[in-house]
Amino acid sequence: MRMPPEGAYGGALGRPQQPQPFSPAWQPPPPPAYVSAPQQSLAVVSLVLGIFSITIGWCCYLGALTGPVAIVLGIVSLVQIKNSPTQYTGRPCAIGGIATGSLYFVFVALIILLYGLGFLLGGLR
Repeated sequence: MRMPPEGAYGGALGRPQQPQPFSPAWQPPPPPAYVSAPQQSLAVVSLVLGIFSITIGWCCYLGALTGPVAIVLGIVSLVQIKNSPTQYTGRPCAIGGIATGSLYFVFVALIILLYGLGFLLGGLR
């Protein structure tokens, strides 16, 4: 018996060769790597609480509660931004929160000073 020539069926010893898997001519590119957005939540909360203490905080002295929280959160946010600027952003919001929270206490101190001077000078009876 005569054997077919080598490679006639695609493989050695007359065994047929396995078909190659089909690969399309064009494949879509892989999706881009997931990049997380920088966090600025503490800075925004600081700004919101600072604005709250300046505007609505005069009611029942709620600003006395929200003002210090705005200042502390703003400072914490600035420290986070300084230590990891690629992960945390919002420096203007943090500075705004510190400024507005502090401004509330400046206004309160000014009002207390004016009332105190008025009382000492005998203007209030």
